[in-house]
Amino acid sequence: MEEGNRHFRETFRKLVPCLPPAFVVREAFLEHADPPVSRVIDELPEGLSTLLLFPFLLFDAGHSKEDVWKFVKEASRKRPDLLIVREWAIGTDSAPIDAILSILPPADPAIRDLVVIVGRGSLDPAANASLYYQGRRLWERRRGPEFRYAFIGVTEPRLGPFLEELDPAEYDRLIVVPYFLFEGVLMERIRTATSAFLERHPLPAGGLVTPPFGDHPILLSAIARRLERLARNRQTVYPRWVSLDPQALSTL
Repeated sequence: MEEGNRHFRETFRKLVPCLPPAFVVREAFLEHADPPVSRVIDELPEGLSTLLLFPFLLFDAGHSKEDVWKFVKEASRKRPDLLIVREWAIGTDSAPIDAILSILPPADPAIRDLVVIVGRGSLDPAANASLYYQGRRLWERRRGPEFRYAFIGVTEPRLGPFLEELDPAEYDRLIVVPYFLFEGVLMERIRTATSAFLERHPLPAGGLVTPPFGDHPILLSAIARRLERLARNRQTVYPRWVSLDPQALSTL
């Protein structure tokens, strides 16, 4: 967990220069690390007119759909002088696709690739569906053999059993693409499972695990543009995932 927190802090430092100089920017954590969101809200300087909340998360699941709203209400109570506007998670933005394409080996007709998109896994069906949606968009731009999908936790199919069921004779190269923002325990589990598979089943063209993309310049530029737009419009936009999770309308 500490490795993920460290990576987030490094990413935050890279994001700040992408934002307008007039922005007062603070980092905070939803849980398990300091500073917590509540403390950052308490320590906001006087003289601000607007508070923008951006959940640096891949998809809108429990943290984004529930916890962030709690902080909006908390901030409204503590700072009635502020206009408080929230952004949604990165979601189905095209920036992650652009970032992954920049680090993913191109399709080679001479190599039988197996590309596996690995998600964290969520109890939120819309978040899991969004992973498949983003994976399809990635395939449309890269092409090659159809991608496969697995998760490292919470939901199925799990990466370990998925790899065990593969027939190594059908592939020349294994490319595992963790759909992750930051380093951490789950990234290490993905690397360990992939290495164990390749040790048991060496492939002609080998295999690799792509790195997380949270600090990729393409993604940071996209986040900066979203925050600038949020500051201009001064209102929370309608989330893209509503069509996948109509019941969540009651939380908006």
